[in-house]
Order: sequence, then structure tokens, then C-alpha cells
Amino acid sequence: MKICYVNPTNNIRRPIAELSNILTNKDYQISIMFPQSSNCPTKNWVANESINNSAIKKITIRSRYFAPLRYNFPQLLYLWRETKKIYQENDYVHIWEYYYPISTIPLLYAAFSKERRRKTILTTDGFVGYSYKPKEPWWLVPAFKLYTKLFARFLFKIPTVITTYGDSMLPFAKKALVPLSKLKVIPTGIHIDRFQKVKAIDLRQLRAEFSIQNEKIILFVGMLTERKGIKTVIEVSQQLLEEGLNIKTIIVGDAHGDNTYTQLVNPKFKDKIIFAGGRKDIPELMHLADVLLLPSEGEGLPGVVMEAMASGLPVVATYEGCTPDLIENGEEGLLVNNGDYYSPIKKVIIDEKLKFEMSLKTKIKIKLFSWKNVYQKYEELYSPHY
Repeated sequence: MKICYVNPTNNIRRPIAELSNILTNKDYQISIMFPQSSNCPTKNWVANESINNSAIKKITIRSRYFAPLRYNFPQLLYLWRETKKIYQENDYVHIWEYYYPISTIPLLYAAFSKERRRKTILTTDGFVGYSYKPKEPWWLVPAFKLYTKLFARFLFKIPTVITTYGDSMLPFAKKALVPLSKLKVIPTGIHIDRFQKVKAIDLRQLRAEFSIQNEKIILFVGMLTERKGIKTVIEVSQQLLEEGLNIKTIIVGDAHGDNTYTQLVNPKFKDKIIFAGGRKDIPELMHLADVLLLPSEGEGLPGVVMEAMASGLPVVATYEGCTPDLIENGEEGLLVNNGDYYSPIKKVIIDEKLKFEMSLKTKIKIKLFSWKNVYQKYEELYSPHY
């Protein structure tokens, strides 16, 4: 069977990369179409590298990077031509997201043919303007709502199936006027073993690299953007340090362009709040840390939370998106919906019993999201009898 995934950005989504590798090993013929430009600052993505040496076909769409929006805008005529090809050559075209240019063009192309509509599957991690409501700029949420109500409601009629990551998205799907008869909840998965097999020598090397003695470690992993709440990570860390708590915060991730967030750190805490850049040793960092902090404004089913759970790391995160499908507040971690991250982070850091109990629960809960279980749900989507 031939399947083409349409990836919305130059950064290959982790679920697309991992699912593509799994299905390729099961004799599916997989291709991934995505925008690419030479001047994009985040083109060297870990998920992109994971498909470099595989049998997966890469279809790159010539694009122009627009820095203010941090997005690669595809050349539309070139995209239209490649869209025709992927529908001719594949049994299914599985499109990720509905609000990017590279996603909307294939949806529109499919609209004019019953056969192409039958081939089309749409997956979205959220419904913009409803489940994802950024605070800035002020006009973005009204614009997203208008787009979803006036245009996306037409796009939602095109695919044969629409999937989203968790039950937490269903109320937002209803508000966004998604045809509920087409909607199916299928989460993404995780390779649990990768986050449980960590060598002690690697942890010792990390402790030496970051000069860790007996400090408690707060970990952030993600893009350094406003949406991910990086300012909150810095503010909470400095509050805890001002109070005298013995902590270090390790911030892992790349910025779009220059990292200006380092300027927000009080000089007296520059050795306590560490920007580690983009890294590949995430499993080791998860085992090094005492708590993961993710104060983001919007999420789908956050992969970094899944990785933390597989590592047995308690999580403090925003009550956003499908995070509640992973974390039950007070069980596998603590969820915040009032903006106060200071109190829950402090609670996990000082309460060893709570941390231990949460660690055990995360390892149990995450088994539900193992790729060994989840990939079969995607295979069902591609069954001719679905």
C-alpha cells in the first residue's frame, strides 16, 4: 500500500516520522511531502534526520521562508503540480493540519473528485481559535475563529476521515463545526524503550557538563517561543532561586533565529538557568531531571510530556489541548489553568513522596500510548474496508 503524508512545516512532525518508519518496516511504501527553503533556521530537525537514511520518499516543496511568521510559504504552482502526482501515485493521502497552505491545497484539490476525497485523511492536533488561543498578537484568535468558521467548515467536509489526538479535543471539534460522523480519536505514539534504557555513565557525564551536585533539576524541552511559555520558565525558576531553593533549570531547544531569552535571566542566576540548545540526548536529560515544566499556551498531544512519562518524570504543564488525556491532575503530574506554575513546581520539588508516586504512575499510564498499540489504529485507517 502506498501512503503519502503531507507535513505542514519544514520540521517533520515526530508522529509522522515515527509512523512512517514503522509502516515502512511493514512493507508500506511511504512518502512525505513538506515545504523547504534553504534559509529556514530550523531545517535541521531531529525528526527530519530520522528519515534521512530510510526508504521513505521525501517530496520537498520549494518555499520561501517568511521570518515574521516563522513559516515556509510554498510556491503554489509547484505545490499544485506535486499534489496531482501524490494523488495519482498513492492509495491514501494523509494530511496533517488544515490551516497551513501546504495542507489546504491538497484538500482543495481533493474536493473536486469523489475518488480523491475517498483517498484523503485529515489529522489535526487542535482547532485554531478554539483549542488554541494565543494571547498575542491580539488579532490572531479572532482571525483563526473566522477562518475555521467560514473556510475550514468546508474543508472538513472533504476528507473521508478526520482524526484528532484525544477526547479533550471533542468539545472544540463540535464548536468548530466538524462533522462528528467523520471524527475519530487516534493518539500519537511513543517508543517507550528509548526513554527507559539509559546508561549511568551518560548521566554522570551530564552531571559533570552542567556542574550538578545536589541541586533539583527543572527541565524544559521545546522550541524557544512565546507560545511554549519560555518566559514563564525563566520567571518561575528565578522565583524559586530568590526564595533560596537549591535548583537548576535546564532549557533545551532552539530559537527561531537569535536566542534573546538569555537576556531575561538575572546575571546572578546565569549559572543556575542554563540554555543547552538543541540536543539529541533527551532520554538522558529526562532521567537527570526532577520535574518537566511545560507552560505552553497551546498543545496537541505534547510529545515531550509523553517522553517524560516514559522516563518516569513528573510533569507540571498547562491544562491545554490533549495534555489532560495524558496527565490526570494530581496523579501523573500537576496541571495548571490559573497561570500559577510556581506553587506546583515547588510542591513536586520538595515532596519526594509525591514525586516518587507520580513517577510510578507515569510509567503505567504511558503504556497506553506505546507505538506497539497505537500504530494498529492507523493501519485500520488505511484498510480498504474501513
